Amino acid sequence: MEVKASGCIFLSVSTGRILLQLRSRKVSHPGTWAFWGGKAHKEERPIETLYRELQEEIGNIPAIVKIYPLHQYKAKNNSFFYNTFIVVAYKEFVPILNDESSGYCWVDIGNWPKPLHNGAKGILYNKGLVKDIRATYNMAISEKEETASWWWDLKKSLSKTLQG
Repeated sequence: MEVKASGCIFLSVSTGRILLQLRSRKVSHPGTWAFWGGKAHKEERPIETLYRELQEEIGNIPAIVKIYPLHQYKAKNNSFFYNTFIVVAYKEFVPILNDESSGYCWVDIGNWPKPLHNGAKGILYNKGLVKDIRATYNMAISEKEETASWWWDLKKSLSKTLQG
C-alpha cells in the first residue's frame, strides 16, 4: 500500500525564523520537533493535502506570501512519499494547536530544537536544503522590498495626482 503525505515549515519574512511543531503523545514519534502536515486523502494533490492538514493542525491559516516546494522524499520500496514545502508568511503567528501537537516554536535557521523527528532531521541537517531555505528567505525579503517600493511609488504618484 502506498502512503502519501505533505508537510511544511513556515518561514517568517519579518524575522527569518522557522515555525516547527512539537508532536503530542497521541501521534507517532511523540515528543519530537517536526513539520506541520500529514497523510493525503484519496486522490488529493500534495498542495491540497497541505492546506487541509494546516487547517486541522493550526486553525486559521495566516496570510501567506507564497508556498515553495522544498523536497520530495520517496522510500526505496516506493511505499511512502512525503512532499515538504516552505510556506512563507509575512510575520510570526501563534498557531491554534489541535491534539496532534503539544507545542510549537519559532527558531533561527540552523538553531534546531531537539529531538527532531527523523524526517525533519533529514531535511534540516541537509546543507543543500538549508541553503535553499535561506535562499527562499532572501528571495522573499527581496520581493517584499520590491512590493514595498512599488506600493510607495504608487502612493506618491496618486498623491501628486490628487494634489494637482
